[in-house]
Amino acid sequence: MKKIFTSAFFTPIVFTVLWATMVTVILVFYPEQKFSITEDGEIIDVITNVGYVLMIAFMLILAKDYSEKTTSWGIYLFLGIAAFLREGGIQHHLSKTDTTPFKSRFFLNPDNPISEKIVFGLILLLIFGAVGYLAIKYTKHLITSFFKLNPVTWSTAVFCVVLVCAKLADRYPSNWRSAHGDQSLPREQIEFFSLMEESLEMFLPYLVMVIMLQYHILLSSKDKVK
Repeated sequence: MKKIFTSAFFTPIVFTVLWATMVTVILVFYPEQKFSITEDGEIIDVITNVGYVLMIAFMLILAKDYSEKTTSWGIYLFLGIAAFLREGGIQHHLSKTDTTPFKSRFFLNPDNPISEKIVFGLILLLIFGAVGYLAIKYTKHLITSFFKLNPVTWSTAVFCVVLVCAKLADRYPSNWRSAHGDQSLPREQIEFFSLMEESLEMFLPYLVMVIMLQYHILLSSKDKVK
């Protein structure tokens, strides 16, 4: 079982099957509910939040695996907590004058206080800095190990692709409206993209747990050899 779980093809195949099955079932059997189940408090939101709680617990439980990478582990934990808070909608309760302080329009709006712009700008810089640090430190390794069929690298690649696709699905309706003179997509298509976004984001914390477990198993195997 461990051999299957630590195969480079495990995560790509299992994720594709699970996600495609879930979306297909929703679109075929519950087409009228495909938008409502993506709203706050509904099944996808609940599964996502449970995933983030478990993910943070995994990070704490498996902290020993990163005893030689404490800085990276600290950044993982920070980003994990930030993602959990963002999923919970904390960004909508931070600014007194705007719906969210983490979009370009917030910083360009002259009605928003300069103090809030400075604080939230620093938070964004901290997040981008953390992601940039990980990218600089590990990109070369990820590229080389990808072609060596490293399972952790392949799972990380799936995570990154899912994250990008979720963001594209999230932004597509608004980008379409901006490009077509404020003409919105048909309601059916907006609901479809909402389902794509939320269903993809639902898997993100679970993909992180798979990555951590694969790393733990591989690390344990190396320790046994030593």
